[in-house]
Amino acid sequence: MEAVIAGVHRFFNKPDNPQQRGSPDYAVHVSRFPRDAIGAIRRFASAVPSGVPLRVYAMGGDGLLFDCLNGIIGLPNVELGIMPYGSQNDFYRVFGKKNRSLFNSLEAQTRAPSVPVDAACCGSNYVLSHCMIGMEPIFAASIRRVQKYPFLKRLFSSRLAVNYLSLLAAMNSRVAKQNYRLCIDGEDLSGMYFLIPIMNTSWYGGHQYYSDVDPTDGYLDVMASSSISLLDLFRRVKAQKGFGLGDVKAANYYKKNQDFITYRRAKKISVASESALVLNLDGEFFYDKCITVEVKPGAVRIINPNLAGGS
Repeated sequence: MEAVIAGVHRFFNKPDNPQQRGSPDYAVHVSRFPRDAIGAIRRFASAVPSGVPLRVYAMGGDGLLFDCLNGIIGLPNVELGIMPYGSQNDFYRVFGKKNRSLFNSLEAQTRAPSVPVDAACCGSNYVLSHCMIGMEPIFAASIRRVQKYPFLKRLFSSRLAVNYLSLLAAMNSRVAKQNYRLCIDGEDLSGMYFLIPIMNTSWYGGHQYYSDVDPTDGYLDVMASSSISLLDLFRRVKAQKGFGLGDVKAANYYKKNQDFITYRRAKKISVASESALVLNLDGEFFYDKCITVEVKPGAVRIINPNLAGGS
């Protein structure tokens, strides 16, 4: 990352940089802990004169992008650039999964215009990609905890170990058969579910799920999976090579699995349970008893280097 930061300073201080007129007005903030970037962005933005445009570039993974998004929400004249240097970067793939080098180019980022995209308001937080509730967040949070220890990180990076933890989560009846009060746009769909994904994009965990999920259509896609037996769950996963992985349309996947999938395109979703909810918000984990997720159409402007002239 030191080399990346040095490159930022070189770029903004080049005498022939057409993006600069006079002294370069920029700052580099290295995030020290989760949510650190939110305060840094707010402090910098407060010193920018009213009406002057500001661009924030998230140079890292989905965790930093989450913080930068929540730092700029509600600020006028602010655009967000995604520079995918992290181990996990999902949202930029909406603009083309092979465009990583283009998105990591400051030359292209500073020349490109921004486009409006939807965000999802999840309680007091905003996300660009997803809000996951149920078995997957519990499993993912377990992986995150054990990988904090170097001697376990290598072990649980293997597919066998990941499958083992996934199996343990699936065998936990409190997780696999948790009862939820689920309301989607006023429709009561309460019941037992093992997973409730609320998606704003088709990408999750580096894979494409349901290729027709669009972050600019003003809707969120909900694909709630009812609780079924462990044997039936793994039979379906094996037969379909995963839950909707690849170039599969959500509507088509739902038609094939209507017996245990509830699919809705929604504006507002409320979820509550007597047991604690484990929430995966764009890779960040939160715990609550209830959550309301609401789409905010065109809430953020994302810089799109694909539109950079002459790149």
